[in-house]
Formats: sequence, structure tokens, C-alpha cells
Amino acid sequence: MQVENDRLKEILEIALLLFACISCGFSMLWLASGQYPDLVYMGYIKDVEILILNILPVVLLIFFLYAIIGRSWAAYLMGSVIVYIISLCNYYKLFFRDDPLMFEDVLLSREATNMLGTYSLFVDKKIIIAGLCVSVGTILLHLLFKERKKNRKRRLVIGVVVCVMILILCPIYRNSTRYSKCDNYEALNRNSATQIYVAHGFLYPFVYSVFQSIESTPEGYSEQQVKDILANYTDSDIPEDKRVNVIVVMREAYIDFSRYNIDGLDCSGYDWYHQLQQESYSGDLYVNVFAGGTVHTEREFLTGDYVVRDFRGNTNSYVWYLREQGYTVEGIHPYYQWFYNRRNVNPYLGFQRYRYYENDFETMTDAYFPEDVYFYSEIYNDYNQNKNGKNAYFSFNVNVQSHGPYATTDWWGDWGREEYLAGGQYSTECKFAVNNYMNVIMDSDKQLKALIDKLKEDVSPVVLVMFSDHLPWMGDGNVYYEEMGIDFSEDSEAINRMQYTTEYLIWANDAAKQVVNNDFVGEGPTISPCFLMNLLFEKCSWKGGAYMQAMSEIMQIMPVVSTNWNFIIDGNFCDGIPGEYMDTYNQFICLQYYWKNHFLYG
Repeated sequence: MQVENDRLKEILEIALLLFACISCGFSMLWLASGQYPDLVYMGYIKDVEILILNILPVVLLIFFLYAIIGRSWAAYLMGSVIVYIISLCNYYKLFFRDDPLMFEDVLLSREATNMLGTYSLFVDKKIIIAGLCVSVGTILLHLLFKERKKNRKRRLVIGVVVCVMILILCPIYRNSTRYSKCDNYEALNRNSATQIYVAHGFLYPFVYSVFQSIESTPEGYSEQQVKDILANYTDSDIPEDKRVNVIVVMREAYIDFSRYNIDGLDCSGYDWYHQLQQESYSGDLYVNVFAGGTVHTEREFLTGDYVVRDFRGNTNSYVWYLREQGYTVEGIHPYYQWFYNRRNVNPYLGFQRYRYYENDFETMTDAYFPEDVYFYSEIYNDYNQNKNGKNAYFSFNVNVQSHGPYATTDWWGDWGREEYLAGGQYSTECKFAVNNYMNVIMDSDKQLKALIDKLKEDVSPVVLVMFSDHLPWMGDGNVYYEEMGIDFSEDSEAINRMQYTTEYLIWANDAAKQVVNNDFVGEGPTISPCFLMNLLFEKCSWKGGAYMQAMSEIMQIMPVVSTNWNFIIDGNFCDGIPGEYMDTYNQFICLQYYWKNHFLYG
């Protein structure tokens, strides 16, 4: 009888511990929603799969501790406190920085310490409710089940079951397809990494971030070999007599449609842009993204990486190099600072100051996408205020006026009413989308011309770099491209290059041409965004650091390296890497890995 009572008591203890774990996991969702509306919290209940994926880590952690400790109340206390602390860190981080806690943040103890010293912590009802769950569960389990369980065999079974479940669940938690499918939050903005994270709860995306943070070491990688390669180069400073101010503008979805021979499209609006190309050093930019993914092209240019990751701390970039050389480094993006998490990432890249929509461009216009008339005028104002200072000036700017989607049922915005695309073969939706897009970028050209006209008259040396991030969106499934005779589903080199090719140009005023003794005119090579800064340095007669010099040599052989596994090698377009170039490619990958993982500045 006593044996049966003990068994029943143990079963009851397991059941109550399980209930306490579920309650703890459920209560932590109060904190997971951060400062976002409780609609997110209700969304967790609506999506049962997300609910389960957030509760399971709590259950597995506490039961694993129970298998080791043998006391349910102690296992619950330890496990729930761990979960509570990291949930609380995520809650504060969301509140103060609109940035969720990821696994890589846990490894950055200095950043966490700095954050605690910067902000004033607080207590609210969400924190209290979650804390009460931890306290009440611990007290009840302690009152009911104080004794340590001596049945080691049963605890071993529990431990083995937990380990097996973890192995089974790992593929589910790391599944990117499941993670990208998120319909439980109606207000979700998919351009906000924070909102995507919050919509999944906390523990589920946190565990997902564990897998995402694991960067596999390149095959055959040797840190010493990379150091030996870099030892062949000497870090070079920018000569005092070769210093020029640099303004960079990445234009949202800008593309020259005159290259595509589209029937019925009036391309006369590009005349000024073509004239600017004649006055510049220009070429094609083979990007990794199509009709979206602005941040990839942006950060590839800034870092020299051909694949960008989710930055969680200071990372090597050419911005840091210029900053170390005494440049003032700043920029503008007249949209929300949460967009692609620029608020947090840009300081990691080395920017000292960055301007956004909040408390800045929102005071100039009420347009959802602030107009380029403000964008370009503020670029010049910032440059003008800094050019007479003791430091040279570097500015990286991203416009937003030309961001899609483009209205398909009416005229859009106040940029104009020119009809660039006409013809009975096109649907009304196609014509509106293309005409709205063309009006937007033609106005953008007008505002860019006003900036360049000012820079031409400037006595200070300034170089302007301009490029586009990707082709514009033209209807779901590229339907409007197809109407215009461009079928991206066709598998050919011509179509592939068309889909992923934008343009760049490097222009300089007369003062800059004299300083660096270069006319900045001519046809440049087709390159990847990760090599564009190398090209700028080359035109300015700067060598750069050892890494840049190594990359520049690789660029001469392999100027295009893409995540689509397309390359340009010794002038030939390749679908893959020919065997005789594998050593060059492997050296490139190993250098990139070292550059990403060994911060050199500050």
C-alpha cells in the first residue's frame, strides 16, 4: 500500500510540476510582447503552434533539472528563474531599444553591462505577474513535495526522455520555413526584424536565434593561414594630401528601364541620368537580391562582406576604417529607425550619427515615404556643416521616396502625372504601376541634380558614389515585368544578369579631381556590392587596410561573387566555380570569415 501511495504521490508531483511549467511558459508571454499591443499576446493564443513552441523549452529545462536535482520545487525555482531573467532582459531591451534579445547578445557581456548602466530599470504589471508565477509555483511545490526523490532509475529515464525530445525538436526550432510563416499578428510589418521576432513570442525565436548564430567554419579554414595571407599586406593610412569628402547615396529600387527595350515606354526622362553617367566612372552592380532586401546590398557595401548577418555587436566595416582615419562618419535614412533595425546596427558598423524619420524628417513632411526634396537638401546641409571642420567627411545615405509597392489603380503622390508607359497591350494596373514608379524616380533625379549642381560649385573636394539596391517591385509574381516582355522565369544568363543587375557611378567635383589626380570618368567593371568600396578607394588612390588590399586582388580575378552561385571570373559569367579557381574562392571565403569574426577597431 505504501509503495502505491508513493507512486501516486510521485505521479501527482510530476503532473503538478508539468502544470507549473506550462503556467510559467504561458505567463512569460506577457513579457514576450514587450511594449507592443496586447494584440500580440492574444496572437500567441490564436496560433497554438507558437504557443507550444514557447512553452516546451520551459518544460524541458525544468524537467531536465528535476532529473538531476530530484526536488521538484528546486528544479522549478532554478528553471523558472533562468527563464524569467532572460525574458526580463528581452522585455527591457525591447522597451529601451526596440531590439529583442538574441543568443549572440548573451555572449556579449560588455554590451549587456553597458546597457544596464545606461537605462533606468522599472517594474510594471507584466513583470509582477510573471514574477508571481515563479514565486507561487515554487512555494506550492515546496509545501507539497519537499523530499528529494531517491529513485535514480526513474529520474534517469526522465533525463533520457528530455534529451531525446530535444534531439527530435531541434529540426523544428531551426526550421526557417516554419519561422518565416507567421500570420498570428495582423499588424506585423515584415520589414521589421523586431516585430517578426515578437510575433513568435520569446523563447521560440530565442532558441531559433541559437541556430542562426552558429556560423559554420569554412572547409579547410586556418586562422594562422589567413593571418599569413594578410601579413603580405601593410595597413595603409589615407594620405593627408589625398583626402576628399565622400557622399554615398544608395537609391531605393532605382533602375534604368531604357536598357530593356520596353515597347511603348518613353525613356526620355533618363536623359539627364545618362549625361551624369558620361561625367562619371560607372558600371553594373550585380546584387544578391531582387525587388526587396535593401539591407543586403547596403551592408555588403559598408562591410565588404558578400553575405551579411544579423549584427549584434561591433563588426569590421569600412566605416570603422574611415572613422579611425579621422573621418566624421554619419548618414541619413528618412524612414523609421526600426526599419531593418538600423537604429541598433548602424552604430555597430561604426556610424557616429544617423538621422531617421523619428524626431527629424517627421517634422518636415507628413508623407509616409519622405520626399527626396528633403532627403537631398539635408544631405547637403550636413555636408556643408562638416566640410569646414578639422575632419574629412563620409556620409552614407539611403532614400525611401521610391520604395514600392507602386499604386496600380490611381496616380500616386505629388511627383508628377507624366505618362511614360502607354499602349493597348498593357493592363491598366501595369500602366499605373510603371507610370507611378517612373514619376517617382524622375523626381528623384531632379532632386539629385540639385545636389550635384551645388557640389560642382563647391571649392572643397567631394566625391559622390551612387548605386541602387535592387530592381523595383512590379506586381506579385513579377506580372508587370512579364507584360513588359521581361520573363524572369526563363533560365538564361541574359535574364539572370538582368534580374540581379543595378548600376553604380562615382562622380567627383573639380576640386576632388585635382586632389587625387583622377578624372573619374570611364566604364567600370561589373562587380558585387562587397567590392564597390574597393573601387572607390582605387579611384581615390587610397590603398586601405590589409583586408581591403587582399579583397582588391581577388576582385581583379573574381569581381562578382553572389549568393545565387553566379560569378564573373576573368571576364566570364559562370554558374558555379571552375575547378582552377577554387583556391581563389576558398581564400576569399576564409578571408571573409576572419574579417567577420575578429573585430580590429576601437
